[in-house]
Amino acid sequence: MTYDALFARRTLGIRPGLVAVRGVFEALGSPAGSIPAVHIVGTNGKGSIAAMAEHALRSRGHRTGLFTSPHLQRVTERVRVGGVEVDDTVLEAAIGQVLSMERVESERGRPLSFFEVLTLAAMVVFEQSDVDVLVAEAGLGGRLDSTRLVDAQAIGVGRIDLDHQRYLGDTLQQIAAEKAGVFRDRVPVWSVPQSPAAWTVLEHASWNTPCPLRLPDPIEAPLPGEHQRYNAGVALALAQHIDPAVTPEDLEGTRWPARMERRSAGAGEWVLDVAHNPASMAALVVSLERLPPMDTLVIVSRAADKDGIALADALGGVGECWSVVDDDLGLHALPNARVADGLDDEALRRKVGAHLTGGGRVVVCGSHRLVGAAMSAWLGEGDAPDPSDPR
Repeated sequence: MTYDALFARRTLGIRPGLVAVRGVFEALGSPAGSIPAVHIVGTNGKGSIAAMAEHALRSRGHRTGLFTSPHLQRVTERVRVGGVEVDDTVLEAAIGQVLSMERVESERGRPLSFFEVLTLAAMVVFEQSDVDVLVAEAGLGGRLDSTRLVDAQAIGVGRIDLDHQRYLGDTLQQIAAEKAGVFRDRVPVWSVPQSPAAWTVLEHASWNTPCPLRLPDPIEAPLPGEHQRYNAGVALALAQHIDPAVTPEDLEGTRWPARMERRSAGAGEWVLDVAHNPASMAALVVSLERLPPMDTLVIVSRAADKDGIALADALGGVGECWSVVDDDLGLHALPNARVADGLDDEALRRKVGAHLTGGGRVVVCGSHRLVGAAMSAWLGEGDAPDPSDPR
């Protein structure tokens, strides 16, 4: 099975670098390499920016290709044409083409990672689907990320914070430099507000490239949360650079699951959010504080590379906290939380059921994998996620 061959790549981990992936890309005929693209980097919010920019362009009649990561439940969520995720058979066929060409090129480069194969497969799908504009979210960093293969005509920068320090550096300056590595000669860049340390790096990179760096005004956003107003401002600017006819109204109706997503549940409600580092967790807390008061239960986990103490500190005293541990999904506990052995933990299930019945709010956060698994196990949506994504 082609998916099996792809998922086996997760053992390779994250492998920054462009030589190997560019070699296979060129051997494939540089699929989608000449299609105008919007390229988005950052630590937090880049998926939301990508979703809004793509929706705006699609609202203006463009046939769009959208590449994002990671997924919640299905790997096909990452590759969308015209707002619709591709069919399994389409993506598998594209993956097969990439793997076949990788074998031809095997003497010239190392094996491709999970993310590199998927990036190239998405480019093949977009080429075959006759899209006229791409929106690509970088997977990790930017300078050495495989999404640099797109023909970026506009670049967006989401909020830069500490995350993936093993690969990007231990300081905001180092991480910002990796993000700014995607800047291109005279290609405009729009950014959300940044910390002074990160902004200084972006500014210097724009001077040296050179390229214009701009800070658009926040606007009304279709996604909840004050921070989304700044993301929406960047998304609008990016879309308008591709098509000047785009208006703020074209962002309306954007849906991006598990970003401060509220769902009623009888007398209570669910809140799903993929906040997974201290900065995004703090933004989630601010958004929760602006909701009508409700007794809150937090279900949270973390990936192995995340700082549990920092996540717990950012989460603060929002409510009673349970932490799900699941080795298969790579879910680890936060300190000072009651531990549940997977989502099937009977005590946790009873607690969640009673809390919702009593009119409480259940917040699920900390990991894409946890949120995706909760959507399947507790909300009856889709299949349980395959633990296939190394991020």
